Amino acid sequence: MSDIFDEIKRFEREMDILLSNFMNSSRGIPYSGGWRPPINIFEKDNSLIILIEAAGVNPDSLKIILDKNILTISGKREDPFSRETRDFYSMEIPFGTFERRINLPYDVDAEKTVVKNEDGFIQIILLKALSEEKIIEIE
Repeated sequence: MSDIFDEIKRFEREMDILLSNFMNSSRGIPYSGGWRPPINIFEKDNSLIILIEAAGVNPDSLKIILDKNILTISGKREDPFSRETRDFYSMEIPFGTFERRINLPYDVDAEKTVVKNEDGFIQIILLKALSEEKIIEIE
């Protein structure tokens, strides 16, 4: 009786062979559709930081919308070789449009939002909205 892990390994080898045969054929790989850039969200001091890995994204294509507690980030990464005929051996870098929607954990001050773009990362810094203390009188 074979072990389930042996079956998984066999399946993986067969898929590798199938994919290798396809990749080495004379056909190119059609690619369409978007991608989903990875995002880190963390809190630092009095701010919520959203860090987006966006190498190759033109800052002019970015659109950032804050609506209540939902932050929407969209843009496009262009394939610099899209006009050329190519036969791929490996294709791991996705291109196209993307959109990410993030439910923020608390209210932020939209007027004080800062966006930085450096070294292939987009950093969105959202300051926590200050809540005003209100004294409630007892009647």
